[in-house]
Amino acid sequence: MTPDDYFKKLEDTILRNQELEKENEELKKENEDLKKRLLYYENPNTPPSARQIEKADKTPTENIPAPKKRGAPIGHKGATRPTKEPEKTKEVIADHCEKCNSPNIEKLDKCETSIIEDMPPPQKITTTRYNRWKVKCLDCGHQFISKHPECPKTGGFGIFILVYIVMLKFFLRGVIRKIQDFVLRYNDLEISPKGIHDILLRVGEACKKDYEDKIQKIRRTKWRYIDETGIKVIGIQFWLWIFRTDTNELLVVIRKSRGKKVLEEILGKEPEGVNGTDGWRAYSWMKLQRCWAHLLRQVDAFIDVSENGKRLSEDIHSCFKKLREFLDRDPSMAERMEKKNLFEKELEGIITKYSEFKELKKPLTYLKNGCGCWFTCLLYPGMEPTNNLAEQAIREHVIMRKIIGCFRSEKGAENYQYIASLLATCRLQDKNGFDELEKVLRRELCMS
Repeated sequence: MTPDDYFKKLEDTILRNQELEKENEELKKENEDLKKRLLYYENPNTPPSARQIEKADKTPTENIPAPKKRGAPIGHKGATRPTKEPEKTKEVIADHCEKCNSPNIEKLDKCETSIIEDMPPPQKITTTRYNRWKVKCLDCGHQFISKHPECPKTGGFGIFILVYIVMLKFFLRGVIRKIQDFVLRYNDLEISPKGIHDILLRVGEACKKDYEDKIQKIRRTKWRYIDETGIKVIGIQFWLWIFRTDTNELLVVIRKSRGKKVLEEILGKEPEGVNGTDGWRAYSWMKLQRCWAHLLRQVDAFIDVSENGKRLSEDIHSCFKKLREFLDRDPSMAERMEKKNLFEKELEGIITKYSEFKELKKPLTYLKNGCGCWFTCLLYPGMEPTNNLAEQAIREHVIMRKIIGCFRSEKGAENYQYIASLLATCRLQDKNGFDELEKVLRRELCMS
């Protein structure tokens, strides 16, 4: 090889190395960007139900669940509904032969019985004129317009249609144009999208008083579970808050803020009772029960970081298991207070034990920030150590958000919280939402 060939080859090698270094830097940057994007979906604050990507270090066979025995477990009561007692009986006797069409038929002594549940066809929309006369009291002289429980004072639709439209919107999560098409084809009810929108606004206003009463109940409760999630209103970031009480009163609040002022507005500046929450800093000024489900996810995220992370996760899981077993015993208040001190000392010991490991700084900081709030539920018999009840209640609204995308007006968002709070409370308290909404509408639209 001549010197010229050697130097040319060396120059090519240098250029190739430079290209590879540049490509390596670009790949590193792309890798970091992808990790950041993945963290949006996969992080300790993401509940297990929302995690869809399996860990890369698992083999395909590890992702396949072990086969289970077919059928219900021993002792399962089954899901078959009991047969209802018939309200009426119809005798079915053929009037001609199905083979030769002869009318010469004789009834025999054998009969097959079928009990069928069905519903009548859609009722025809009725139109009624209400002549509401002005009257005068002969004792005090007061004059007023007569009221009827089935005649709203404004609008041209009756109570049952108002309830029907709201249930299609909230129970079946129908979009307005689909509701318009459904009631036209099924009920022969011709109504415009604006008419449906006006109905929802009218019903929302009628539910406002019930909503304000619910705020007072939320304030007086022994404990409550609180959570929040983002939602768009005319393209602007708002927050949908959930307040759920020990008696399953549920309040939906939509505000532009995710901060302390929303909590002060709903609970007051010196709230009573205790609040089950996650680690969001806006809650730090209140009396708290920090959520153990969030804590477990935080420490589990460090299992693969190091052997110390794995041991930390095991210790925290053990602590939570002992807490659960103790609560399941339904202990006395004296036992609860004593155990609370012991549990807190144990948790402080865990923090001290792992504080020297730099790779565990994040979960230990999370633990320290919640010190004094991990065992508050021990002083409130019946309260859960997790915030799962609030997260369950917020799921319905997350599904709604996926369907509608965002609210088209602040008035629509305000209106949604009034109706959603009433119906969600009915569902949690095992009440009939149709009946409860009908009572509210008769009281507020017809007789108020």
